[in-house]
Amino acid sequence: MPSSNRRPVVLVTEPMSPRSLEYLKLHAEVRHAPKEQAAEAVADADALVVRTYTQVNEALLAKAGRLKVVARAGVALENIDVAACRAHGVEVVHTPAANTLAVVDYTIGAIVMLNRRYWPITSPLSDKDFHEARNQMFGRFLADMTLGIVGLGRIGSRVGRAAAALGMKVLYNDILDIKTDYPATAVDKDTLYAQSDLVTIHVPVTKLTEKMINAATLAKFKQGAQFINAARGQCVNYHDLADAIRSGRISGAVIDCHDPEPPPADYPMYAVAGENVILTPHVAARVPAAMERMSDVVYDVIAVLEGKTPQYPAPQETD
Repeated sequence: MPSSNRRPVVLVTEPMSPRSLEYLKLHAEVRHAPKEQAAEAVADADALVVRTYTQVNEALLAKAGRLKVVARAGVALENIDVAACRAHGVEVVHTPAANTLAVVDYTIGAIVMLNRRYWPITSPLSDKDFHEARNQMFGRFLADMTLGIVGLGRIGSRVGRAAAALGMKVLYNDILDIKTDYPATAVDKDTLYAQSDLVTIHVPVTKLTEKMINAATLAKFKQGAQFINAARGQCVNYHDLADAIRSGRISGAVIDCHDPEPPPADYPMYAVAGENVILTPHVAARVPAAMERMSDVVYDVIAVLEGKTPQYPAPQETD
């Protein structure tokens, strides 16, 4: 521990599971502050635990005289300046695998919602109404579709596996040379966009991926393609996506991640939302078990404070 006489102070700025907070309290003094006041509250903190919206930057680090570790209860790190933290001698830890299965489930569900939508019966139907409803036809076989996956990491690779099991043809693009153990073909992005009936992205926000879906890339999409974003809102230019939906270039979309969050009243996707454009409030990972696993970042917090090597340090390179 940092001192034999002083318990380390852990500052928590966003919700954590009760179990994780109890673990922290066994090893440290736990303080809470709203994310907007993180910079003012961090002065004598040894650790800072955040989720999505607390900004950890030079301005905050300049006020953090004792800070040894910043913990992101989640996967992505765009709200944390990892390089600046390490330049200040502050370790950064996260939970890269915690929400994988939840986001995979969401993405497969989104594919089904766009292509095999169901209307539940909520009241008794006459014989005529029942058969009229039954005779309505909508959607297509998933097995007739080509799915393009941009980013074949923990989430994208499992989405591909599930899609292949459903009979979909899978194309993928990644900056790494990844081999799959299920039927899937690596292609360049232009080929992926041109040949895919549905494109889903599973990438972090980096210099390469910020606004990667824009007017120029959307023009390369197959006419009438569908699009899913359960990655990060900053990866998409939503003005351009809304235009592509209005033009018919994109026939359907499921969007879970927005830019900014919450979206403002003039958010362009509101104007095109409807049956074939489904907007959700960044909930893909919000399954209780996944949320609990994200909070497990506290184990690495205490490990660092005790001078041990954390299990999940942030990557050295985030670009």
